Amino acid sequence: MRVILSHMRASCLLLAALLAAQPFTSGIADTPDERVAAYQEFRAAFDRGDYGAALPAARRVVEMTSSQFGKEAPETANALTNLATTHYRLHQYGDALDNYRSAIAMLELQNDPTDQRLVRPLHGLGSTLLAMQREDEAVVPLKRAVDIIRNRDGLHAEAQLPVLKALIAGYAAIGRSADAGREQEYAYSVAEAAYGKDDLRMLGPLDELARWYERTGRYTAARLLHTRAVQVADTAKPGGIEAVPALRGIARCFRLAFIYGESDDSVNTATPAFGDPQTGTLITQALNAPSGDGERALRSALQRLGSAPALAAQRGAVLLDLGDWYLTGSQGSRALEVWRDAWKELVVAGDTGALEHPVAVVYRPPSVAVSAHQRNPDENSQEPVDIRLAIDAGGAVREATVANPAATREAAEKAVIAAVRRAAWRPAFSAGKPVAVDDFVFHETVFVKLPKPTG
Repeated sequence: MRVILSHMRASCLLLAALLAAQPFTSGIADTPDERVAAYQEFRAAFDRGDYGAALPAARRVVEMTSSQFGKEAPETANALTNLATTHYRLHQYGDALDNYRSAIAMLELQNDPTDQRLVRPLHGLGSTLLAMQREDEAVVPLKRAVDIIRNRDGLHAEAQLPVLKALIAGYAAIGRSADAGREQEYAYSVAEAAYGKDDLRMLGPLDELARWYERTGRYTAARLLHTRAVQVADTAKPGGIEAVPALRGIARCFRLAFIYGESDDSVNTATPAFGDPQTGTLITQALNAPSGDGERALRSALQRLGSAPALAAQRGAVLLDLGDWYLTGSQGSRALEVWRDAWKELVVAGDTGALEHPVAVVYRPPSVAVSAHQRNPDENSQEPVDIRLAIDAGGAVREATVANPAATREAAEKAVIAAVRRAAWRPAFSAGKPVAVDDFVFHETVFVKLPKPTG
């Protein structure tokens, strides 16, 4: 699970990046033809993803809008937000920050702190700060944007959903798990109110909340949400591929629960949504479900995906899951066979990167790891530990050394090495075969006790 956590964090930040503010359209219809043409040029380039071509057009729109309406007019703020978003998409984060902040300052001159025009530059500012890994700063504008939407459009306004995704990513990145969890559950309720329980658009919110529960060790609750997603998908399109992510989620929850155990909190989380476990409802069935249901879920996913070349990447991903399932169950030979099949599918898809490096399929971090426990930040620092590994073609760790040793964390480094050696590894592959790797670096973050102040 802890390996998944690091990917989830990256996944969370990437999602926030993709949800940065979209271009404004207001104030264009009644403007001079030249400015309209410049905007249309900008929008066409932006919509096709050619941000390099969109940038000079966005600058011209800012200049023309400022000339017509004034340097501090709301219309100029809209144009600046477009320019900032284009910089953002080009990963020019410094320029994006400057322009988002300028747009916000212009709109604040209107003396309406709930002005809905503030939402997009605030969202963009927060997403940019997330991309720069300045998460502490990012949550402030993102929370403000959410509050404006709720104040103007109601507590369950659908418009807040993309901003909430970024805000949740920020909370999660800085360890504010309670805030992240609260907003994740709130986002789910907003989506359900907006779309209805059985709408296909609920597949995204179901997956997001389920993955949050996975991340926090509540596997039964997560598995029930994935099961609900399969039901929603199959109601709309029986036997379709829309259910594949949820089927993978069901298997993943079984596997993680086997590795890390099921917590009472998981049952307590699931009970309000799915009933009292003492009354024979769905949650009881879930608690008593055989783990073999996880393998069956993956087999069902493969069946749904068929053999079309266009779905090779998805089949490869499911086969990776299935191989990991077998390794978790100490069926190494069977896992190896399935990973070879995954390689073939990934070759067809044109990207074998997922198999080119070793992966710790079963890894239990030591107690000093940040991912394992929370500790008082006033008494502990967080420090990276990089372990250089030699892993053979069978997935066995042959050598483990600290790549960045420090005398102040020697005990923590030894604990990470011990955990890495106990892990079950998927080996690296090349040309469809498992190969030895002599210089793979495994990253962990640990707590190190701060020295007590003297005097």
